[in-house]
Amino acid sequence: DAGLKAFKDKTGIEVDLFVGTSATALNRLFNGVADIASSAERLYRSHEEYGYRETVFCKVPLVVIVNAGVAVADLSEDQLRAIFTGEAVNWKEMGGPDQEIIVVVPGRNTAAFKNFSQLAIKRAELKYDFMTYRSTMVAQAVKRIPGSISFIVSGPETQDPNVRVIKVDGRAPSDPAYPYMEEFSFVTKGEPEGAAKKLVDFVRSPEFFEMMKAQGVMPVKQ
Repeated sequence: DAGLKAFKDKTGIEVDLFVGTSATALNRLFNGVADIASSAERLYRSHEEYGYRETVFCKVPLVVIVNAGVAVADLSEDQLRAIFTGEAVNWKEMGGPDQEIIVVVPGRNTAAFKNFSQLAIKRAELKYDFMTYRSTMVAQAVKRIPGSISFIVSGPETQDPNVRVIKVDGRAPSDPAYPYMEEFSFVTKGEPEGAAKKLVDFVRSPEFFEMMKAQGVMPVKQ
């Protein structure tokens, strides 16, 4: 990762990175296995009462992706709710071809699943055909399954030519009015200190802000 390399080059500190869901990252912190966690899930009040602190550092679009063979470029929020609640089952209902809609979702414990359920379908029951273990795996599934649709945080996985990002109510993920955004934060026990504080400070620096912007990520200043 270019960001971690830049942090090591600047501070001499090497980060022992563990990749998992936000829930797993937080549990590692809560159990003393990690010094700092990155999460797309917000803390509960009870966590704050136990002394945990979060520092929001960026917002990333939670994008809707379809298999490249799906001839639909734009869906309204009402249409998305119909698809992800099982009311709509064929792309012809969305102005596309006569083709079954295959819904792929990431695991229930992922931040993407929880945030999309809240932002897009307003906590209605999300119905699906396939579920993956990690959020990033949905792009691989959509790439291979004709007629499929899913959602994922904007990133390298969405650059595959066999996967297309679609607009929501005419708004692309780069549009400031795009409706589905995930906030990422660092979480620590108490205020960040030591190496954790240096990492937080680096991620909130102008240097790293420019790196995030180049990846289509919106830095958040606190």
